[in-house]
Amino acid sequence: MGERKTIAFLVSGLMDDFTIKMCNGVMSESAHFDINLVVVPVKYIDRDLTGIPDQYEYQYKTNACNLLPENVDAMMIAADCIGCLTTKENLMHFIDSLPKVPTVMVAANIEGYPCVIFDNKAGVREGLTYLVEKLGIRKIAMLGGSDKHFDTRERREVYDEIRIKYDLPYRDTMFVETNLSYTSRNEAELLLDMNPDLEAVFCVNDDVARALYEVMRDRGLQPGRDIKVMGFDNSQVAAMVSPALSTVDADAIELGRHGLRMLMRTLAGETLGVETTPTRFILRDSFGGMEEAVQKADRILNRSLLNRQFDQVFYRYRDVEQMDGSRLRNSFLLLMEDVITYVESGWHDERQLAEMKETINTFFTKEHALEYTDNNELMPYIERLHAEAAEHYETPEEKMQVYRMLTSVYKRILNAMSDRTVQYESGMDAMLYSMKTIVKDSLNFTYGNDKSYESIVTPLANVGFRNAYVYIYEKSIVHLEQEPFMIPDMLRLKAALTDGKVLDIPYTRQPVMLKSLFSHRFLPKEKWIMVLMPIYFGDTVYGSVLLDLTTLMFRNGEFMVNQFATTARMIEILRQNNEIQKQLEDNLALMAENNIVLDRLSRNDVLTGILNRRGFFDIARSVIEECRDMKRDVILSYVDMNNLKVINDRFGHDDGDFSLKAISEILTEVVSGSGTVGRIGGDEYAIVYYGALSEEELRKEIAERFHRMNRESDKPYNVTVSCGFYRIRPEDQINLDDAMASADQDLYMAKRFKDNRVVK
Repeated sequence: MGERKTIAFLVSGLMDDFTIKMCNGVMSESAHFDINLVVVPVKYIDRDLTGIPDQYEYQYKTNACNLLPENVDAMMIAADCIGCLTTKENLMHFIDSLPKVPTVMVAANIEGYPCVIFDNKAGVREGLTYLVEKLGIRKIAMLGGSDKHFDTRERREVYDEIRIKYDLPYRDTMFVETNLSYTSRNEAELLLDMNPDLEAVFCVNDDVARALYEVMRDRGLQPGRDIKVMGFDNSQVAAMVSPALSTVDADAIELGRHGLRMLMRTLAGETLGVETTPTRFILRDSFGGMEEAVQKADRILNRSLLNRQFDQVFYRYRDVEQMDGSRLRNSFLLLMEDVITYVESGWHDERQLAEMKETINTFFTKEHALEYTDNNELMPYIERLHAEAAEHYETPEEKMQVYRMLTSVYKRILNAMSDRTVQYESGMDAMLYSMKTIVKDSLNFTYGNDKSYESIVTPLANVGFRNAYVYIYEKSIVHLEQEPFMIPDMLRLKAALTDGKVLDIPYTRQPVMLKSLFSHRFLPKEKWIMVLMPIYFGDTVYGSVLLDLTTLMFRNGEFMVNQFATTARMIEILRQNNEIQKQLEDNLALMAENNIVLDRLSRNDVLTGILNRRGFFDIARSVIEECRDMKRDVILSYVDMNNLKVINDRFGHDDGDFSLKAISEILTEVVSGSGTVGRIGGDEYAIVYYGALSEEELRKEIAERFHRMNRESDKPYNVTVSCGFYRIRPEDQINLDDAMASADQDLYMAKRFKDNRVVK
């Protein structure tokens, strides 16, 4: 590797709000160092995928297998985000599997590593104290998290500290553990059921608070009015829900910055321990009406408190203040100094009032102040400012002058908000157009060859990406959940976009050793920030893509890479079809040379010995006609083997053949004497049955036979099938083809509930 260091940042989901903020912090801080930064999403260890749209999300964990001591110099790991749903032991097992390079834990306190964490306690303590001292709340419950995770444990400790300090009533039912996600409705239901007299609930994060909001509304309860609600994280949704959520602002941007600074100090030879970044409480309407809060708050026409007021209202500004030179803060201080002077002196100078209006206009438009706050912080502040200013005037005319000033401020804010909305909508339109372009162009190929992979990177160049690299394994890998993943030492660079230009990479120059994944000749010479994403389709992993970490990636990155996976799968299918086509042409030529006539083929399947497609359909038609004459029902069944591809890929084609023969034997035994079985395709079978069993009895009998065989077999895998049925009654005027099509529809429904447990 060269002198420039390559830093890997392991995170959970790339599109998670908390991850986005941490990444933005790391990216902005990286400007101060000569480093390459690669963000590596690995999702969540041991996540229950039941009900998750992507049942193969576990493939993200293969992403970490790309990292070696030879290709990264140091790592940052958002350990508690990655491991929020697993045990400490499993999380440590994952960490131990990573390269042994200098490492800093971010948002996690892991023994033996330098760590940067939030000072969880300060903000939580401030919010809970406000509930007790300002609002007189006594019955406070908590929707928390597992004690196995440092952050959630600290938040629980503060909750316990406050209730003990103020001698609050408590019973064990007032704490319910959640999985930290928006899916915690059941836990919220349980908490309210067991504690019908609650006055407030502290939620371990904003996602859990959202779940509580929904449960409360279903019960006719209003957050803020019937039960005060407090969250943690200050996510975007906290300010958007109604009523706006009181929460603790944990600045993930500063956390990311702090983490990278610690890592660079570690690389410089410092020995570090645990360091913290602050949190603060944000008061919003979920603690009741803001008018009540205003009455209990400090006076704001106070020069000594202006800096604190600025930090409270324009809290997002600290993310850029260092680079911005405190420009916005200084403008605010000057503006408020003028306001206080004007109010205290009782002036009525129209010229000075006009100048102040223009200063306010500049502050909210040219200074872009709205970018660093939200309405739930700004509007109460302006209302308090108006109320305090009005106290200094007695006559209706003077109070009207203050009102006009307030109206002017509101107009400026509304105009600025309108401009931001137009800009946002324009940006969203551009982003949607970009995604349509990527989807359309990524499948713009005809042949399944190496040039086809350029269809992945070409549209990226048209939507603002400068760099992208598609790494494909020599052979795709079938990877099942809970199984180890062995990544090859060598990958092929099938397509590259460098500095906005699509490169032509000959086959002989495609091999890239895994240890050179982030340092090969095709990468840009200038320092870069990229994200590494797995390319997978279902249970098959095709490789990885390394590309610029842009706003588009944060908003739609997972969807976009899913499209890349579809492209990779289509290329593989086309390549296989090309090979099959060639083999077919060779076989047809050979058959012509030997004058082989297809009609003379045997009626029996060579591998299994049962009827082949032609033989089965001939027999089935005869059976149906005979049963019609005898006024008897006939049951047709379409049977399909589950997971033949997986068994072939994992255990070999001999075991695949064994499975096909076993299916033939079991189906023949089930219908013996009362029906006929045929193999009508590669892993497809058909049954014509005229015995006493019903469809469900047949389905159950077949399932029990396979269960018994798998239990007694010494094979390391399960052989299973899915079945569809259709009953033909004597009076039904339906032909065999239509009846089989109906059975196939029933099979399609059965396939949705098929048993995917291949490995025993």
